[in-house]
Amino acid sequence: MQLAFYFLRKGKFKSFYNFIWVHAFTRDSGLALLDPLFRVFPFLAPYPQTIEMEITTRCHLKCTMCEHTYWKEPARDMTLDEFKRIINQFPKLKWLGITGIGSNFLNKDFIAMLEYSKKRSAYVEFFDTFDLLDEARAEKLVKMGLDKIWMSIDGATPETYNKIRVGTDFNKVIGNLKKLIEIKKKYKTPFPEIYFHYIVSKDNYKELPAFVKLVGSIKKNDTNPEVLVYFSNLLDFAEVSSMKAELPEEIKKETEKAASDLGIYLGWNPNLAPTRPVRECVRWTEPFILVTGHVQPCCAINEANTRQHQKDHSMGNLLETDFRNLWYNGFKHLKKEVHSGRFIDICKYCRNYVRK
Repeated sequence: MQLAFYFLRKGKFKSFYNFIWVHAFTRDSGLALLDPLFRVFPFLAPYPQTIEMEITTRCHLKCTMCEHTYWKEPARDMTLDEFKRIINQFPKLKWLGITGIGSNFLNKDFIAMLEYSKKRSAYVEFFDTFDLLDEARAEKLVKMGLDKIWMSIDGATPETYNKIRVGTDFNKVIGNLKKLIEIKKKYKTPFPEIYFHYIVSKDNYKELPAFVKLVGSIKKNDTNPEVLVYFSNLLDFAEVSSMKAELPEEIKKETEKAASDLGIYLGWNPNLAPTRPVRECVRWTEPFILVTGHVQPCCAINEANTRQHQKDHSMGNLLETDFRNLWYNGFKHLKKEVHSGRFIDICKYCRNYVRK
């Protein structure tokens, strides 16, 4: 409610409408209230108003669990013109999630991309490690009214975090987080919201309760202290299989108790072996666009270290054709196949639904 009143007080009525819409109908930031309808009647799904994009594959880190550490694909930045060309193909865009296999701030046009998206009153969020989020950049994000940042952080101590996120520093990223909160206070705004994403592995599963307490100690000073901590299991591919961990029940309970005591919301994404039939899938309502312009139905095939397959079997390339052509042709075929319980080639490495 605090966020809703903020929009109304500032007279940002279109942003307020998008905020409510996003929290009701998107999958990654909302309740996905229409998903049950689209499972039964996929042809009713409207032209997408929500997309995810990758704007760079350059990264200065060597994180132990990330496919980028193990692949040979040349690094690429999406240009500002390419970015505009793509999102302009979605005239009713309401939600933009910027994520992917790269460090966003290494793209010199990243801030300009965010500003362009916010001028359209879209709800914009992205994932970041915070090690390149200096004071000047943080102030720009606050002033433009960015909606949400997910802080990717996988440890509660410098020793654990620095071992996993090779190339950055725990104390630096915590300092940048605190500086962002100070700047939000300066401008008396609850935005951007700050949420936390923690990938659970053998190296860090014991620190989950301590991490929740760390977040609570920092976020209590935020202008919007409401917070979600989201724990995900390691996404499995050959080079990282040995890093997977089974979370002991006692640690999970201790983590949940710490969160309850501090008023922190927890999300658990176990990434278990898929058991649901593919005909239940409606993830294709939020297409994912690679830095090269290639479109795939969603993000669920990422982090499998299969980049060439993703490009070879993509739905098409938005730097070469308009998404409208793909939506009324290739995606029409996709919906028919999925609804009939069949996989198409791009979905070969799906994390969510079982191939039969």
